Amino acid sequence: MQDPRFDSRLFELIPHRPPMLLINTVLSVDETSSSSIVIVDEVSPFFEDGKGVPTWIGLEYMGQTAALIAGHQLELGRVTPHLGFLLGTRAFKTTHNYFTPGTYKVRCEEKAVVGDGLATFACFIENEPQDGSDIQCLATASLSVFRRPI
Repeated sequence: MQDPRFDSRLFELIPHRPPMLLINTVLSVDETSSSSIVIVDEVSPFFEDGKGVPTWIGLEYMGQTAALIAGHQLELGRVTPHLGFLLGTRAFKTTHNYFTPGTYKVRCEEKAVVGDGLATFACFIENEPQDGSDIQCLATASLSVFRRPI
């Protein structure tokens, strides 16, 4: 039986599974961009009581959201099956130490692809306010990913 905390589309696009599936819902995905929803609450992996999830875990939120693009490209026949390995992160910036309980939107844009093996992504994490307040960008990073054929 599928866990109701996760959108079934995730299981079609990326190989991650609970407890290491950290994003909850696919918002959008096309050949060069993707967005997802992350719900942070007391049952979230890496949750610290009274604090939330450390913002450095946002790198994995970004990585899994970027992986949605590769899954979509695979469905379209644009790429062959491969594993993605996070090689590096540049310019990770955050305005907070923790993602407190709430809903967050993660956005990734494929910026460059070198051959079949290397891709870079610009990624953003924003709050999803439920009270009508302004959306704020809470974290940004550039990810470099190596694609290894399987």
